[in-house]
Amino acid sequence: MGKNGSLGYQMMNALKVIFRPGHSRHEDKRRGRFQYVRGIETMRCMVADVFQFAGFLSNSRPEVRDLEAVTPEMAERFVQTLIERGDSGGRIARVSASLRKLDVACRQAGVFAQDAPDLLPYAASPDAPTFHSKPRADAYSEADADRIIARVSQSDGEVGQLLHLMRAAGLRVSEAAYLRGIDVDPVALTVTLRGSVNHTKGGRPRQIFVAPEHQPLLVKLKELAEHQVDGHIFSDRRYLPTRARNWVRRACDELGIRPLGTHGLRKTFATLAYHREIANGAGERAALNTVAQQLGHNRTIVVKQSYLDRGILSWKRNGQ
Repeated sequence: MGKNGSLGYQMMNALKVIFRPGHSRHEDKRRGRFQYVRGIETMRCMVADVFQFAGFLSNSRPEVRDLEAVTPEMAERFVQTLIERGDSGGRIARVSASLRKLDVACRQAGVFAQDAPDLLPYAASPDAPTFHSKPRADAYSEADADRIIARVSQSDGEVGQLLHLMRAAGLRVSEAAYLRGIDVDPVALTVTLRGSVNHTKGGRPRQIFVAPEHQPLLVKLKELAEHQVDGHIFSDRRYLPTRARNWVRRACDELGIRPLGTHGLRKTFATLAYHREIANGAGERAALNTVAQQLGHNRTIVVKQSYLDRGILSWKRNGQ
């Protein structure tokens, strides 16, 4: 531990320097001030990202105990590790943004010198490594998704149910972790996300229609929530997403399945939902709109490029 506490604690304290909750982001943009963090949920995500970075350094560079000793090479190696283990481009971009905000905070707090090299080069810089992956629509097949869920359920039943929920309703891992009993309707076969209370992206509400074969899951989740004082389905909500990611990675290694992260289950849902819409007579545009709404995306092009696994769709169309 360093002279000012653990490395993660030092990073969190540095981020507090640029945390300005309740202030207007619109006003910031108008005045060209981009260094501050305004949203509580954004701050929470950034803290989680820098703690992960601190954990990486504790394992790979245990001699680094103080924040001022952290170098750009360490940050770039951390991001490269995320790329090598198959994290999605969106997650890598988010972690990269968190590290850049950490850099800004450290300069304001006097931890880094103002003329020090960037902790992580910006995309506009010719020295910046390519961290963003191209849109990939690779999804787990139905069989592989079921195998992953079954394998994880053997070791961690709570995470197994979370992954089954993601597979059935196309939720992001944080949305699934914060789902409540009142959000689930086993009779109507719906899952309703009501905004920031469910940790939706941008606080946008939406409703998802679940395939009939997943009705027993909705019944089970409803029952679990009835035993929780706060009405949530899962108890360990803060660390559940990390547990889920770790278990999926381990299950894929053990089963010989190419790892696509927890997000791969969301893409499985999207691909199968699109196929059902087409099979029921919907045109491509209408099917894309329906799937986009259920995923919480405004643009159908995102769904088409990043969520629909053409290999699975071809397999489905051939009746296999």
